[in-house]
Amino acid sequence: MWATKRSGSATGGGPQKKLVIKGLRSVPALPATYKQDTLGRLQSAVRAIQTSQPTSQGLEELYRDCESLCLHKFGSEIYEMLQAELESYTRGQLSEINSQAADSTTNRTVLGQAQIFWTGYIQQLDMIRCVFLYLDRTYVLQTANILSLWAMGLNTVKRYLVETDMKSRLIRLVIGEVSKERDRKEIDRTAVSALVNMFIELGLYVPFFMPGFIESTREYYQRESRRMVRGLVPVMVSDHMQIDEPLSGTMDVPRYLSHVNNRLEQESERIDSYLYADSKTVLLATVRMEMVEKHADRLLSSSFDAMADADMLTDLSNLYTLLAAVNRLDSLKKVWSSYIKKTGLRLVQAPDLDVSLVTELLTLKQRLDDILRESFQNNTMLVNALREAFGEFINTRRNMPAQLIARFIDQRMRAGSKSASMEDDLDELLDRVLVLFRFIQGKDMFEAYYKRDLAKRLLYNKSASIDTERSMLQKLRSECGAGFTNRLEGMYRDMEVSEDLATSFAEARASKGQDAISFHPSVLTLAFWPTYDQIQLVVPKQVDDAQEEFAEFYNAKHQGRNLQWQHNLGTCLLKVAFDEGVKELQLSIVQGTIMILFTEEDELDYMRIQQMTGLEDIELKRALQSLACGKYRVLTKDPKSRDVASSDRFSFNSQFKCPLVRVRISQIAVKEDDKDDRGVEEHVHQDRMVSIDAALIRIMKARRTLEHSALVTELMGQLRFNTSTSEVKERLETMIEREYILRDDNNHMLYHYIA
Repeated sequence: MWATKRSGSATGGGPQKKLVIKGLRSVPALPATYKQDTLGRLQSAVRAIQTSQPTSQGLEELYRDCESLCLHKFGSEIYEMLQAELESYTRGQLSEINSQAADSTTNRTVLGQAQIFWTGYIQQLDMIRCVFLYLDRTYVLQTANILSLWAMGLNTVKRYLVETDMKSRLIRLVIGEVSKERDRKEIDRTAVSALVNMFIELGLYVPFFMPGFIESTREYYQRESRRMVRGLVPVMVSDHMQIDEPLSGTMDVPRYLSHVNNRLEQESERIDSYLYADSKTVLLATVRMEMVEKHADRLLSSSFDAMADADMLTDLSNLYTLLAAVNRLDSLKKVWSSYIKKTGLRLVQAPDLDVSLVTELLTLKQRLDDILRESFQNNTMLVNALREAFGEFINTRRNMPAQLIARFIDQRMRAGSKSASMEDDLDELLDRVLVLFRFIQGKDMFEAYYKRDLAKRLLYNKSASIDTERSMLQKLRSECGAGFTNRLEGMYRDMEVSEDLATSFAEARASKGQDAISFHPSVLTLAFWPTYDQIQLVVPKQVDDAQEEFAEFYNAKHQGRNLQWQHNLGTCLLKVAFDEGVKELQLSIVQGTIMILFTEEDELDYMRIQQMTGLEDIELKRALQSLACGKYRVLTKDPKSRDVASSDRFSFNSQFKCPLVRVRISQIAVKEDDKDDRGVEEHVHQDRMVSIDAALIRIMKARRTLEHSALVTELMGQLRFNTSTSEVKERLETMIEREYILRDDNNHMLYHYIA
């Protein structure tokens, strides 16, 4: 008991009060039936909660009863009572559900009852835990090796499901419901979700439900994919919309891929709705493995080419995404590379397509780039495969691609080209052509053809834009280096210097009053320009005098230089009076020389013209044919025919009519291009042989002794062009004959450097 004694006021400075503690004279005793009565009330309350009945006492009074028993060290009795009640209730409820027959009519009932049991049980367990919270936070926490009330309640259900194997039945029923839903049948998602949550709460999901569910999924999609793949039909080029019933009717690969994506979306939605989120990765991987990975080769081999030909970008994107998810991009790379090679070879190896080959290749490259960008996400492996495949097929015709690309650029660069007026479009086109240029291995062949065509454009003033010409030259310089464009740049410098010389010469002639004709010469450095065959031509006296004057003028400025006139490269502009009026004829020097002959005589025979001009038959016939048999016939021929003979006679056609004031008469080409091409190829071939010789000497000088295969391998690595083993062997024999290299006496495949 407590007692106090006041002897003064603390505030008044009097003596402090004293606190006296005295022990109880006797300990109070509990009623004899206290424990049984209290436990009875708590047990009745538990049973009332389990049967959804009202309790005889309030929940707070029940909590106080539990607290009182715990304070009097009766926590173990409460815990055992709760465990027994939960065990009895659980077994009674679950055994009644499990006792129903296993047939299709009762399966849904079992699922529904199991859902009702679990939902109610969780609610009951939560209320019971609230009533016995003091027990959970004192006795349970202070006692080792016992479960919390919540865990004990869950373990009671789990133990019954495992011991009676009811878990297997419920798992089969849930998996069966999922399979029904996959077959587009209605199911009770609420019941399935509740049971899945039960498996998760009881710890049965991962060790028991998950393996069976994944295996069931694998078997389901294995059957479905096999059935579908066996019935695949060729690609139907049409709008591939999502189909509501993919299992019926015919199906091609794009529709199959769309169906796979639908299935993946359904499984993903199923996970989000009522399955465990952590199982999403495994579930989707199983679907992809059965529907995509196991049939990847069949899907690719049967339909990839048709899908690529039809530019089915969305379907190709589906294919790429699915194959990437199952790590089968290596298979996609193979068919992608094979498709590019097959498609490209059909273009390159068709001689009738030579005229449009570069355009076709540009279109193909653009299509492939679109597929890479839109469908394959610019995958590095597939981009590299495109480069390798393109480079392989484009070089199957050794020198032809280089020639055709150079010719294509020439056509676009020429004045009068349809694309010449759009410099931005032309510049973009040239960038695309340069992509093709990167693939060709014979870049020296391209340089030779490009130089020949550039020379004609510069000499005949046929370039659409000098700025575009210089831009192209800069692109080539960036692509191949200064050594590649050195001679091309020299050609531009020659034209600039020639322009200044021509201006100075014209001013000098004007100052002397010698400007009867306009004379505009171009001085070309032989090392920079293509080699041209000289023709024998007796030019008119006015032209000959102008040439002599320019030679004196030039030699006065540059000592020791020799000028050689290339009349076959020059052009002239003649003013000719016809009955209709004066026309300006734009001609070659040869054509102009022939036309001037008719200023003195109205009619000349072939032999007389040849005698006066000194031309060989092939050049003379070409010129006369263009003047008398072409589109613009400023001469008449007797007899009339399309070909020129040595017995023909020609006369000036004073009745020539044309709506144009300036008329350009083109030279008739008599297979000159073929001859010119052969000359270019022969020149490049000779340069290549020199390069091979130099590389052989360079390698052997460094190695001193080398085996044949190693020598060839190192040689191929140094050359900028493709060469055959027969050409290498031929050059080796030449080096041996010239005593630069010695073949070993004991091993003919071994070489020694001896120079």
